[in-house]
Amino acid sequence: MTCPSPAERARTLLRGRLPGLLFLDDVAVPLPVRHGTDHAGQPLLLVPAAGGLREALRARGPVGPGGVLRVDDVPPSADAPSLGRARASGRLHPVDPGESSTAAALEFATANPLPSLLGVGTEAVLYRLHLTGVHLVSDQGGGPLDPAEYAAAEPDPLHEAERDLLLDLADHHVDELEPWFRTALGSAGIEAEHPRAARLDRYGFTVDTGRPRRRWVRLDFARPLDTVDELAQLLHPVLFHPHVS
Repeated sequence: MTCPSPAERARTLLRGRLPGLLFLDDVAVPLPVRHGTDHAGQPLLLVPAAGGLREALRARGPVGPGGVLRVDDVPPSADAPSLGRARASGRLHPVDPGESSTAAALEFATANPLPSLLGVGTEAVLYRLHLTGVHLVSDQGGGPLDPAEYAAAEPDPLHEAERDLLLDLADHHVDELEPWFRTALGSAGIEAEHPRAARLDRYGFTVDTGRPRRRWVRLDFARPLDTVDELAQLLHPVLFHPHVS
């Protein structure tokens, strides 16, 4: 069974496509932030040039304030399992203007292409969270991640499209997927009357068997996928030529 590693899950959650909350030292209320990540997974925050967050960061003086960026997974459906909660801690420093700021904005855009990035330098300021630690917590437990493993991991390339893909499969291809899932589960000695795809990532499906003792079961792809097009090619025989597959 193959599934995303804790480092991959943390990189996926912190990438920037999910809502983030910033906890600053000496600030009681967490602050919603727009964020992305650079190539090594360090969070980048897009802060309006005027506003409460900018003032809070400025008030700290020359030493960057300590902060924690928390991102909770948003499962594609209410009854689907969660990837967990990621927390990135460190100190916040404004990205130097000029070439460094441009490069950081381009990395931010790769992770999270917000239109307001065009205002960096005039209407917005980029801050980088220089990491001192990353934690991932889920229903299965969790804890601190190895910094090198986190930096080397990649966000899941299917995560952004996961919800739409699962909705499409549920709306249009239940008749093809159910027997395919039953056959795959049956070969592993797992019974399921109406199995359905609850989650999807580059390594495979998490299938809901509907049985309380073993509800969530992983079904692996033959290889990790990098794009939605590769998923479409993989599933095409199952969805459109089930008698062959």
